[in-house]
Amino acid sequence: MRTIQGKARMIGKKGEDDMNEEQIFQQINLVRKATLKTVDGVNEDQLDKQPEGFSNTIRWNLGHIYVVQNSLIAKYGGKPIETPSRYLELFAPGTKPADWQGDVPSLDELKQKLEEQPSKLKEELNGQLNEEAAGDFLSLPTVGAILNFTLYHEGVHTGTMKALKAKTAE
Repeated sequence: MRTIQGKARMIGKKGEDDMNEEQIFQQINLVRKATLKTVDGVNEDQLDKQPEGFSNTIRWNLGHIYVVQNSLIAKYGGKPIETPSRYLELFAPGTKPADWQGDVPSLDELKQKLEEQPSKLKEELNGQLNEEAAGDFLSLPTVGAILNFTLYHEGVHTGTMKALKAKTAE
C-alpha cells in the first residue's frame, strides 16, 4: 500500500491499484458474514421492536444496509445496480418504520438479499473499481472508493443491530 501525503490509500485515482479488487470483494464478504451473524437467533418479533433511544429497528437496519450499498454504487458510481422500489420506500435514508404501510420483507427475505448482494456486486463491478466516480460523494474519486465506504456504513449499522438485539432480548 502506498502512502500519499502520509495517508494510506486503498483505492485511489483511476489507474492506481493500491488494493486489488479481489481484496475488496473479500472484505465485503467478511463484513457481510459478520452482519448476518449478528441476526442469528433474532426472531420476527425482535425485528420490529424499537426501544427508547433508537431511531430504527433491526429490520430497518438490515434493509437499509442493502439499499444504501446498491444505491451509492448506482447513483455515484454510475453502475446499473437495481434495487426493488419497495425496498427504497422502506429503507432509504430518511425513512423510518413508523411510516411504513403494507407488507414488509421477512427476515428470511432480507437475509437472502444480503447473502446474494456481494456476488451480484462482484459480477457487475468486476474490473471497474478503478473507474472514476460518476458523481461526487464525500469526494471519493472511484467506484471502488465508494464501494469501500459502504463497508464502513455497514459496520455502523451492524453495531446498531447488535445493540438493538441485546436491548430487545431483555
